[in-house]
Amino acid sequence: MKKLSSLFASVLILSSFLAACGGNEPVEEVQDLPEQPATEEPIVEEVETLELFTTIFPLEDFARKIGGDFVNVTNLVPVGADAHTFEPTAREMISVAEGDAFIYNGSGLEGFADALIETIEGEGVAIVEASEGIELIDYDDNHEAHGHEEDEHGHDHDDHGHEEDEHGHDHDDHGHEEDKHDHDDHGHGEDEHGHEEDGHDHSHDEDPHVWLDPILSISLAENIKNALVELLPEQEEFFTLNFEEVKAELEAIDSEFKAMVDAANKDTFLVSHAGYGYWEARYGVKQIGISGISPTNEPSQRQLQDIITFANEYGLNYVMLEQNIPTKVAEVVKDEVGAEALYLHNLEALIQEDINNDEDYFSLMRRNIEVLATALQ
Repeated sequence: MKKLSSLFASVLILSSFLAACGGNEPVEEVQDLPEQPATEEPIVEEVETLELFTTIFPLEDFARKIGGDFVNVTNLVPVGADAHTFEPTAREMISVAEGDAFIYNGSGLEGFADALIETIEGEGVAIVEASEGIELIDYDDNHEAHGHEEDEHGHDHDDHGHEEDEHGHDHDDHGHEEDKHDHDDHGHGEDEHGHEEDGHDHSHDEDPHVWLDPILSISLAENIKNALVELLPEQEEFFTLNFEEVKAELEAIDSEFKAMVDAANKDTFLVSHAGYGYWEARYGVKQIGISGISPTNEPSQRQLQDIITFANEYGLNYVMLEQNIPTKVAEVVKDEVGAEALYLHNLEALIQEDINNDEDYFSLMRRNIEVLATALQ
């Protein structure tokens, strides 16, 4: 209390001193100022935002790039997960039902898609199959040695024997050539993407990894753009301009990929799972997938030995591992061959490092081109 009293006394003394100093000065009258008109608050126009749900990273990235501030995008498959085996929770399914659009790759990639679509039917959610209209290449998980020659790397033909039956396009290797695309373009008929009755067989007749081809990715992006225009037609010009930018960048990546392949010494690479068939179809770069088109389809002992023999015979010095695929079997091949490990990014899902580095589709594909340039030297 003493301190407070002393301080109070000091303030009083100072106030008296100031009053004495100014005692002889005339007191200025404070004049009333005219009232200022009230400042109007700026009117902030509320932007309508679409709630979009995607399944794989390329679709998420394209939707963000095309939709800009008019979209809020949630990717269902979490960081580091695999779209082939992912299952959404009940809460996630409810969230999708409350959204504006569900955008999925289709063509048999997402085992959960059919059940989710059935759940949200009638909820007013736009269902967008991004691969609609794309001609898929054939693939059969049960093909000996993962689709490399009928005789499991028999090598009785030129350039590793990939030509005449690369994906079974010239014969009935997969038993469905005659009706390949006569059922709604993507096998949407009675077996709904080839998932059989349990929806998770993953014995794909067609390869779903279309996003790894930058030219086919233009179609993915365009299908997304068209869906956004339908949902928000007043922003058609905005969405179209953004799509054109995405398209130009994808065409640039295609040119860079071609230049890399032209400069390469080899045309074949070893990879942990056979998800890169579209690179062969587009650029002539052949994959040897250690696991099948779904990473869960591991090779038999005989197939594994064939792969090792093939790699040794053709001097394949690198094994491509992937960011979200278990590496156990691929590590066996790497050790047996004495190869070095490189990492390809299949772009299905990001890992935390990608997020930290602010990676997008374009940067990851360019990194893949650099990695392939090393593997094919």
